[in-house]
Amino acid sequence: MAAVIRSSYGPYRFAAALITNVKKNPLKLLDEMRLSGSSGIQFCRPEIVVSARHLVAAFAAAATTTLAGTARSKRIEVEYLLRLSCQRQIQDALKVAGIRGGEDKIVAAAITTGDTDPETLLYKIVEELGGTIEPFRQVASPATLMEIYNISKELLEVVPAPDPADALELLIIEKVVSSYVG
Repeated sequence: MAAVIRSSYGPYRFAAALITNVKKNPLKLLDEMRLSGSSGIQFCRPEIVVSARHLVAAFAAAATTTLAGTARSKRIEVEYLLRLSCQRQIQDALKVAGIRGGEDKIVAAAITTGDTDPETLLYKIVEELGGTIEPFRQVASPATLMEIYNISKELLEVVPAPDPADALELLIIEKVVSSYVG
């Protein structure tokens, strides 16, 4: 299983990873890092992510809305957080997905354009945080994810999927995708 999740869409390139054993406050790092206008980073709580596909779907939704000129944010990394959390307001996305500072486990995403490699930026972030990249795994319980994304047990049961975990992932990704068409 690959530890770094990669994707691209139009001019945007994306890399994300689960980072554990974080030693430095990620919020302080955001203040310290000076990124060019062609690069953005976003941190979120791993408890809100169901799968690597969820991360990629949120990136694709953010890139789509940004390219179409319908993004709610001027910065793609903020749009990514909106799509990942399925929220319409930035403050709500921060409440649902945002880190508080002092976490020892986070999901970090780098989104770039041009010559900047998002994976290189991601490794720089890991080094600055003093953490370790691990293969992505679901951190939260299905019940927690169902509560975060407002998915009922009844809805979960009607989705044709091999098991409930697959159905939950499908429903969350559907919410991500529908968050930019409505």
